Amino acid sequence: MPPLLDALAFDLQRSGGAPLHRQIQSRLVAEITAGALKPGARLPSSRALAELLGVSRNTVMLVFEQLIAEGYLDGQTGSGTYVSRSPPGLARKARPAPRINPVLPAASSLDRGRSFARFSDVPETFRRMRRPVAFRANFPAVDAFPVQLWAKLTMNLFRRMDASAASHLLGEGDPQGYHPLRECIAEHLALSRGVHCSAANVVIFAGVQHAADTACRLLLMPGDRAWCEDPGYDGAYAAITAASAHPCPVPVDDQGIDVAAGLAAFPDARFAYVTPSKQYPLGMAMSLERRTQLLDWARVHDSWIIEDDYDSEFRYGGRPLPPLQALDTEGRVIYLGTFSKCLFPALRLGYAVVADALIEYFVAARTVVGRYSPILDQILVANFMAEGHFAAHVARMRKLYVQRQASLLEAVARDLGDYMTAEPSDSGMELLATLRPGFDAIAIARAAAAEGLEVMPVSFHTQGQRPDPRLLLGFGAFTPAQIDDGARHLRWVISGMMPQCNIA
Repeated sequence: MPPLLDALAFDLQRSGGAPLHRQIQSRLVAEITAGALKPGARLPSSRALAELLGVSRNTVMLVFEQLIAEGYLDGQTGSGTYVSRSPPGLARKARPAPRINPVLPAASSLDRGRSFARFSDVPETFRRMRRPVAFRANFPAVDAFPVQLWAKLTMNLFRRMDASAASHLLGEGDPQGYHPLRECIAEHLALSRGVHCSAANVVIFAGVQHAADTACRLLLMPGDRAWCEDPGYDGAYAAITAASAHPCPVPVDDQGIDVAAGLAAFPDARFAYVTPSKQYPLGMAMSLERRTQLLDWARVHDSWIIEDDYDSEFRYGGRPLPPLQALDTEGRVIYLGTFSKCLFPALRLGYAVVADALIEYFVAARTVVGRYSPILDQILVANFMAEGHFAAHVARMRKLYVQRQASLLEAVARDLGDYMTAEPSDSGMELLATLRPGFDAIAIARAAAAEGLEVMPVSFHTQGQRPDPRLLLGFGAFTPAQIDDGARHLRWVISGMMPQCNIA
């Protein structure tokens, strides 16, 4: 037996212990951090290790995927799986870090930096996970993206590139965005969402957060108040804070943001950030009555509305209500969309649809902040849309997400029914699970994170982290086998921490 296989021939506890994949994962981590498995060492194939340990290949593949996500292993397509060159926790000689400026600035100059820190108050393990792990919410099925088609479009682009085209495509881009892409976006939004716009109203950004940050800096003055949904998207609070304005939490109910409550608590607000198609994180759609109230508020108070339409492509039953932008007659709604959810996150392309009166200011701001998005990526997305691949991909993903949601609902009922219940969602890539009385959502999330799982408490999205018995469970990025294994793993985590998580 080769020395490395011999070193990995450890015994597994087949009954009464931790799940098999967890035992394998813990042993590999121990061998790596102790230095027994050296950085850069090539591991046996998943099939060879599965045969050696007497487990299924899927179990070993799950372990490899998890350890790659946590930084212990590196997967190289066509080559194999290797121990990371710098795995976390590896004992090594202390080496003093270089200090560029050991003198801290005055405390007052750090105030804004400190204000951002609260928007990242999530378990440290979450930030280490570079790849999606069960049950990361709001993450697409990158495993189902047509990579070969994308590669073909890329090769075709370069194959057709003569010297004249190269001088254009490899030069500087338009700060507003590649015009054919803006045309495709405008046409798609008009047909699928009823958005009123042309290519002239579309500005390309590096994702929704970039667009939101720019809009807040343009439309808010220091000290202005801005409504945000509570619970709501942390990025909205962060963007408003970055503009030296004050985010004001407004409660939501089953109809969406409570406009009356916002008026009562913050009557002088000049701005609102909302997710009307699917409220994040609770999932309801804003009622037509609330949409009308919000638009009336903006008109009467000379205010602006950011409409974050982050995952409207994935609706599974009936047509959604029209977006706020389609109902807006005064150009007060800035509509934001993204390709990160419907294609893949690494693309980092989003867009804003703004009224004619604002477009020159948004383009000017885009020129200053980031200048323009990578032109080749924009061309690829434009070609992907123009050739009909985008619509076909979205249609396939809708069917896939319906299946994956059904798998998650079944797994929760079967494996986690003693601890929580889950209701189906009519859109998106995640659902809400409600813990049974006596269980602490934050304690469970932190324990799960330490074990390589990601379940997001709703209270992480409420101001002050008010106690809330609900968790967000994502299904978009996971196969039925991964969902089943994740549910069993989460059951093991919760059962092992019953004294801590049961607060009744």
